[in-house]
Amino acid sequence: MSDTVAPRAAAAARLTQLGTIMVSGAQARAYLQGQLTADLDTLNAAQVQLACCNSPQGRVQAVLWMLQHGDGIALILPVSLVDITVARLRKYVLRAKVTIEAAPNLPVGVMARSALPAAVTLPEPRSHQELAGVSYFNLPGVADVLVLGMTAEADVDSEHRWRLARIRAGLPQVFPETHESFVAQMLNIDLLGGISFEKGCYTGQEIIARAHFRGAVKRRMFRFSSAAPAPAPGTRVLAGEQHAGDVVDSVATDSGCELLAVISLAQLTNELHVAGQSAALTRLELPYAVPAS
Repeated sequence: MSDTVAPRAAAAARLTQLGTIMVSGAQARAYLQGQLTADLDTLNAAQVQLACCNSPQGRVQAVLWMLQHGDGIALILPVSLVDITVARLRKYVLRAKVTIEAAPNLPVGVMARSALPAAVTLPEPRSHQELAGVSYFNLPGVADVLVLGMTAEADVDSEHRWRLARIRAGLPQVFPETHESFVAQMLNIDLLGGISFEKGCYTGQEIIARAHFRGAVKRRMFRFSSAAPAPAPGTRVLAGEQHAGDVVDSVATDSGCELLAVISLAQLTNELHVAGQSAALTRLELPYAVPAS
């Protein structure tokens, strides 16, 4: 798949990799406040917010983009994690007035900014606007706009373009292969504003807060290129024969692939390669600063 994708038609294309969970009910916001890393009190109708859902041991189970949609809160995540995340979020509901459901009727698509309806304005990254039951929102570092609830056909080039843009923007994700593999800071979720260190308790909060306040983050996510084929999430990254990190996500390019990987800071300056491949990784810039020590 080429990294110089031809321009798309002025319509949305469905992103088959993404799915939607809808959380609704009188206590939806309060319930999610105790489950996710972001501060739900700051979420409003004009923005989209990054967050993650974690195990009690502080391991990331899902990376989510959340926004107000209709009468509820939509959570956008890989379709491969929708069912397991619904089950996880329902685990602690008990008597709370909240409904958590997979929403296949709310597909996620992508469209060029030039194709937006005239009434839609997204003035900055993380902006959100709902119009006629369709949500339009943009993510930091990505030029194209995501749409929620618009019927659209899948398009391989559009999906590839979106995945490559997301990797170049340094936006993390977990998949079934990396479920509970990382703590939130390893995926730079704190650097992207997806963790509140001031709000009350949530599942996994103790481990995440300890890593933050004690400066115990020893691995971080970085971006690389390689002349080899794109590896699967969770594939090991090696420094010589030593385990130096793990692939977060990757996408093919004209010259090989680009990828995001969580790497031990102690190994970051060593020559790295993906397990089973001989091609060295070349570190690339991210659009935000990542502490390297």
